[in-house]
Amino acid sequence: MGNTPRAALSRRLGDLLIEDGLITREQLQRALADQRGTRDKIGSVLIRLKLLTEEQLVGFLSKQYGIPSITLSQLDVDPDVLKLVPGDMASKYEVLPVKRTGNTLTLAMADPTNVFALDDVEFLTALRVVPVVASQSAIQKAIERSYHRQNPVLTDIISELEDESSQIEVLADDDGSSSKIDVFELKESADQPPLVRLVNMILVDAIRRGASDIHLEPYEKVFRVRFRVDGVLHEIMIPPKRLEPALISRVKIMANLDIAERRLPQDGRIKLRYNTHEIDFRVSTLPTIYGEKTVMRLLDKDSLQLDLTKLGFDPDALEHFEKAIRSPYGMVLITGP
Repeated sequence: MGNTPRAALSRRLGDLLIEDGLITREQLQRALADQRGTRDKIGSVLIRLKLLTEEQLVGFLSKQYGIPSITLSQLDVDPDVLKLVPGDMASKYEVLPVKRTGNTLTLAMADPTNVFALDDVEFLTALRVVPVVASQSAIQKAIERSYHRQNPVLTDIISELEDESSQIEVLADDDGSSSKIDVFELKESADQPPLVRLVNMILVDAIRRGASDIHLEPYEKVFRVRFRVDGVLHEIMIPPKRLEPALISRVKIMANLDIAERRLPQDGRIKLRYNTHEIDFRVSTLPTIYGEKTVMRLLDKDSLQLDLTKLGFDPDALEHFEKAIRSPYGMVLITGP
């Protein structure tokens, strides 16, 4: 049992690396201090601090767990294999489906001892899962590269909407104040041109899809954008998690919110002109344990239907309704089904 994953798990990875002569006790203490306040595994911290190479870590884990290792940097996964494991599950468990052979699925894992991940993937795919080991950072990069490549919005928005995003103009509010902040007042990260274009593309795409709300949702390991269309939330894209603070800061800047305040809810407003339409975005931010969740409600004045004949009434129902609202007394109740 000495080489089984469970036996290896009973001892701390850092101590095992010291015993193997790959790091010193002082280097481990430095890595543990750097790890505090993060969710990174100790191996990833050692690599980030350049105290250990990725090849050394993967080779050690492979020997310790008694399973093969894999290099993911140049791996091009078949799209049909990627579809077997949803992106949110891959991010949650830090796994990547690599290859399918018959009823067997090869799964790259940062932690091959995670029986919950193995059980969930086996249950979902109805395949026998064979784990191979890779570093946490390599799997995270591979997930971002592989799943984002399959997300049509990330490619379609860039190709179809990049020109249209330049048509957005931030207007002054009715009281004369402007929602547009001078570029010198913006945080450097929130003012990078690619990020500005990305936010504009999200707004344009929401308008084109007829969305009523835009949700920017931070989670432990992922950050996703969802639109509410016809009352149903649809996942639109999963930007890299590292863009979350800057992207939300950009939205807060446009809405005249305090980007330094991240512990309290805030409400603001963005007023845009898109082509000939003036559209209001009512912005609300709410702190969560993984970051600030942001919701933008779209209010298109030009889409308001003020003519009763355009609301879909039957002629008889419209006649009764108009008679009722012209009555000098009583009330009209509008209720759901």
